[in-house]
Amino acid sequence: MIGKDYRGPEYHASTGLPVAILLLSVLGISAYLFLAGSLTSEEHAVAKVYLPAAQTQTR
Repeated sequence: MIGKDYRGPEYHASTGLPVAILLLSVLGISAYLFLAGSLTSEEHAVAKVYLPAAQTQTR
């Protein structure tokens, strides 16, 4: 009987499952953030940046 030797090391590892888990996680988190952001009716705060006044040196 000719078959695979299951006692040896694995030379052809599959990366499909970890990549699928990663992509599903990213899509799930993105969908959650999008839906949570669209369901809130509160006004979003706007950030303001104040730059320091320019100073000139006089000698």
